[in-house]
Order: sequence, then C-alpha cells, then structure tokens
Amino acid sequence: MPLPPQAPSKLLRPSVVLRLALLVLCAVPLAAQTPAAKSGSAAGSKPGSAHASKPTTKPAPAAQPGPAPVTQPGSAAAAQPAAQPAPAPAVAQPPVLHAVVRLDGPWRFAIGDDPGWADPAYDDSAWPTVDVSQPASNQGIDSYSGFAWYRMRLDPKQLAAVTSASGGQPLVLLVTPNSVGQLAVYVNGIETGRTRGMGEQLTMYQSPPFTVPLPPNNNAAILLAIRSWAGPSVTVRRGLIDRIELGPASDIPDRLEMARAQQWDERAVSSMVISFLFFCVAVLGFALYLAQRSHPEYLWLGLLCVTVAIRGAFDAIYGLSLISLGVYDPFSSVSGHIFMAVTAEFVLRFTASKARMPVRIFQISVLVLPLIYFVRLNQVYDVLSVAAEVVFCVLVCVLLFRAWRAGRTDAGVMLFPFFLGATGDSANTVIEYASSHHWLPEQIGSPQYHVGPIEFGTGTVAYCIFLLSLIAVILYRFIRVSQDEQRSNAEVAAARSVQSLLIPTQLPSNKNFMLESAYLPVHGVGGDFFQVLPLQDESLLLVVGDVSGKGLQAAMSSSTLVGALRNELAHDPATVLNHLNRVLIGAVSSPGKVPDLDAAPCFATCLCARIYPDGTLVVANAGHLGPYRDGRELELPSSLPLGVIADVEYEQVTYCLNQGERLVFLSDGVVEAQSPSGELFGFERTQQVSNESARYIAQTARHFGQTDDITVISIYVASRAANHKVEEAVPTR
Repeated sequence: MPLPPQAPSKLLRPSVVLRLALLVLCAVPLAAQTPAAKSGSAAGSKPGSAHASKPTTKPAPAAQPGPAPVTQPGSAAAAQPAAQPAPAPAVAQPPVLHAVVRLDGPWRFAIGDDPGWADPAYDDSAWPTVDVSQPASNQGIDSYSGFAWYRMRLDPKQLAAVTSASGGQPLVLLVTPNSVGQLAVYVNGIETGRTRGMGEQLTMYQSPPFTVPLPPNNNAAILLAIRSWAGPSVTVRRGLIDRIELGPASDIPDRLEMARAQQWDERAVSSMVISFLFFCVAVLGFALYLAQRSHPEYLWLGLLCVTVAIRGAFDAIYGLSLISLGVYDPFSSVSGHIFMAVTAEFVLRFTASKARMPVRIFQISVLVLPLIYFVRLNQVYDVLSVAAEVVFCVLVCVLLFRAWRAGRTDAGVMLFPFFLGATGDSANTVIEYASSHHWLPEQIGSPQYHVGPIEFGTGTVAYCIFLLSLIAVILYRFIRVSQDEQRSNAEVAAARSVQSLLIPTQLPSNKNFMLESAYLPVHGVGGDFFQVLPLQDESLLLVVGDVSGKGLQAAMSSSTLVGALRNELAHDPATVLNHLNRVLIGAVSSPGKVPDLDAAPCFATCLCARIYPDGTLVVANAGHLGPYRDGRELELPSSLPLGVIADVEYEQVTYCLNQGERLVFLSDGVVEAQSPSGELFGFERTQQVSNESARYIAQTARHFGQTDDITVISIYVASRAANHKVEEAVPTR
C-alpha cells in the first residue's frame, strides 16, 4: 500500500466570512445543487467528494434489518456462517506518517446485512477487497441498495508505531461518510460510533464526519467493522465511505474541524450565497411593485426570487444534516415546480404576451406533476420532470424571443443569458438522467466546479446566469424609466405652460357679475379649459369645455380651441361653437380632407354662454353638462361634441336671470367622482351642492373620490337691471 500524502498536524477551519468574500470578489454567484444531484447514488461522485449522484428512485421507508444475513444475488461476496472461526484473516498494514494514517484499504467488503459480521472471529477471507478512495464500481463491485459491510484488521505493530509517534496518546478514528450514507462503526465487535440516521428508525441524512475512540494498544490486533446503509431510492456505485483516518487524540480534532469546514464549502456556502442574492432581488422587486402598482411583473419577480431563496435555504439546511432526505426531497420537488410556474407567469407579464392559454396549460401541468411523485410512480415522475424542465425552457425562450422581435428591447436583454442558462441546465438534467440509467458514461454526469474551496454544480451556474439576466433587465428598465420620467417631466412642464393660457388666474368680475372658479386636474395636466371674456357692452362671454385625452396632447387641443375663440370676432354662442367645431375638425383631419362625415380621433364637449347686464342669458351646448341655476339644471337641446361631424349647426336658448341668482357651470369630473366602494357622486349630489361656492363644490367632489379633471365656474348676478317677473326660454338659431 503506497504512503499517503503528508498530513499537517494543525489545520485551522477556514473562515466562512472569508469564503463568502471570495465568492463576491470573484463575481460568481452560486446556487444550490439540484435535489437529484445531492440525494442520490454514491457511484458518480469523484473520490473525496461528499456528494452522491442521482438516485434511480425516490425515497421509500426503509425496512429494519433482520437477524439473518442478506446477500444480494450476483454479489461478489459470499456470506459465511456467523459462528465459523477465522483461520488467518488478512491484516491491513497502513503506512504511518507524522502519526496520521489514512485507512483507504484494503477493506473486506460484502453486500447484505448480518450482525455476526461485526464479530472479530468471523472469517471474511472470501470477501473481495476494496479501496474506499476509489469507486466500488471500478473494483468489480456491482451497484446495490441497502446494507453493506466493510471489515479491516489493524496490525498491532502498526498501532504501536502510531502510538509511539504520538507520544503514547490514545488513538482516534475520523470517519467521513459519503453523501446520504449512514454508518455504524464496530471496534472488536462493539459499536462505538454511528451517524444520526443509523438508529432504530433508519433515516437518510447528509452525514457529517464523526470520531470513534479506539481501545488502548495491548499488543493485539483491532478489528474494524463498518455497517453501511442507504435507502432503496439510492443506487450505490461508488460506496458510502468517503475516507477514514487514524491518528492521536491531539491531531484528530483538527482534522475533524477541517472535514466540517469542507462540508460547509461543498454543501452549504453556495446555497447560502445564492439564497441571499435572490432574497435581495426579491426585496427590490417588491419595492418596485409598491412604487409602480401598474406593473404586476415586479410582483411576480419578487415571488420568483423568494421561491429560489427559500429553496436555497433548504438546500443549505439539508447539506448541513439538519433535515433528512425524506423531508427535503418532497419539498425540493414541489418547490422546483412552483419555481417553473411562477417564472412562466413572470415572463408572461413581463413580455405582455397574449399567449396566455399555453402558459396556463403548462402551469397547471407542472403544479399537478408532484402528485405523481407522492403516489410513488417514480419512473413516470422522473421522465415527466425532465420533459417539464425542457418544455419550460423552450416556452420562456419563445416568449422572450417573440417580445424582442416585437420591439421589446428589455426582453432581448433577458433572452440571451436566460437561453444560455436554460440550455446548460436542461442539457445537464438530460445527461444526469441518461447517466443514471447507464445510457451514457457515469463520469460525465453531475460535473462539479470550484471557486477556491467552494464547490458547486451546473445547476448553480444556471441559477447564476438567470440571476444576472434579472439584474440586467432591472438595470435596463431603471435607465429606461429614468429617461421616460425626464421626457414626461419635460412634457408636463410644457403642458403646464400651455395650460396657463387655458385656465384664467383672474376673473373679470364687475358691478354686474361676481365670478368664482375652481380647477382641480387629476393627473397634473388635464383636458378641461374655460375662458371668460368681458365684451364692450358689459356682457360676459363664457366658454367651458373638456377635451378627450390627457397630458400634453389634450392641452395642445385645448390651446387650439382657446386660440380660435380669441380670434373669433362674432360673440353669438351658436356661431362660436360652429367655428370651434370647424377648427377642431381641421386640426385633427388630414390636410385638405375634411369630409362632411369624418370621424375625428379627438373631440371636445363645450358650452358657450353670453350673459347681458339685464340678466339675459343666451347659451349653446355641444355635448357638455348643462349649467345649474339656483340648484336647478337648465334644460338645453342635446347636440354632438366638437370635432365629431363637420358643418354641424348648434342651437342656442335664451333665459332671463334675476338679481341674486347663481349660475354654476361644471365639468363631468364632478358627476363622475367615485368613492373607493365604486359609488358615483352622481347628478343628485351634484344638484344638492350646486348652489354652493365653486371651491366648495370642487373640494366636495374631490374628497368623495376624484377620477377626472374637475372644473367649476360660479356666476352671481348682482345687476339691478336683472329683475324679471316672468322667465322665458326662447330657442333660437
């Protein structure tokens, strides 16, 4: 047996903080290995790895070992009678170097279970020998499930040499199991140490390293027997022992600390880092959703990242042996399918795709799939899981590609990294499945990579690429939204400068009329406008209207109407509306084409009234709300809004107002105010407050629930000449 490499006498545990810093500095976010890669066979793992490859079936309750020996058919080991004495079993002579010895072999090996195999007198000479540092499948041992035993006899001379080199200290074994392998160590037929799951109720955990004290050296050989077990869901090809070391009690604790640190590096650090990174992105996604409720994709981004963060946390907990495979595997299966369903919803919302039916069918299918796992249809579940992952990657890539072709640049930013990660992860899943069924060489399945001492797999790389794509999209959208906000702010500033011309800041009140107005836009800049023009005969020309649309476009249309009003020489209300209608039709139609029945893409409701000092009111309406006279709505002829049909003739009506009466003009923002429960302010409430001041009416509607621009103009008739005993309503053209 060749000499092992020199083992240092003092090994300090690497700082977890330093390892995390190394990950961040290297800019390689890591993710947890896929559940299948962490919970499976011990054959595909490289020598020294604490991981096992994918199981061929899912976990099932393990049967308790019986007293009779159990040997697998076709096994290389032949079970001997338990009471047969051993004539001269092979004695291992491990090399000694600085009082630390690696007991790689030769070990006698047998598949099956018999308590008598722990007896030092049992004859194991017919058992084949194996080296635990090499895969058992490479040493002529068939793959198996369940129990197997290892036996080694330590030579007293070698034990004495190790004891002498350590200054006479007691000797201790350091046993490092492989993956979910459960071990019980017997020294001279007496159980002296075991893993957590090797109790009365057999359970699979990611087994941590543990120590076993040896009896004092009395110039006698020591028989080591190790009983190993893995559940029926695990196909063992490599073996369930990673390594065994022998050394003095002063040196083994350092080796144990190093082995535990290696367990952190290989099973927990990458999962914890990726869980933390996805949690940070989840917080960012929820914050963006709270700031922009109109973008539900941010909500689904947060849910997606929370799913990955929780799964990464469970990967770390499982890797540190805090939960069993029986708890971890169902959770991992369900969480993986939830991740695919949530990611599909995020991409659907993100791309604003109309292909909802295929996505819904996929989501329902992938969420129902775990039911097959729970009814133990393992082979069906394995095939459908691989197919679902491939379909998921194709579906997401197609949605992103179609959105990118439709002009969504942010979808293109996400497409390439997601395609790269999805392709790699899907290929790795297919390769793992094929290698676990011996369709491909086992060496190419479940590849492992390292950044310093930290180990991760292909699934981790796929998570990292996916995370980078999410960060890239968030940054791209942040830059784009910032630019849009700058343009929007410039547009609002321009619209407000235009609006200052549409909404008078001072009203021409005089001895005949007292005017008051209130204007409350709903989105900073609205489409409402009004003008009050004093005329030479001391009458007032009042125009109030509401242009369809919002923002700068509505403000420009309103400014067109106000400009046309101020340039109009005639002050007859019907004539004014006819002129404004022709102007709006010409502004929105193609140059030179104003047909008689041309449907314009922009229209405006408008009401024009002229009030004389003697109280005469001449009013014409183009689809606007009628004014209220002392709490009663004036009846006006119905007509079309401006900009709908060219050459329309508007009818005007004449009323006589008395001194002390109040005339109120308002926009539909008052009537259409809506409470949180969905109730409208309505005409009845409007009539009840119509005799109040303009400011009171506007604030009442706003507090009820403003949904549109609110404009209110109140005119109080103070002229003594306005004193008519008989009211007349005379329609004119």
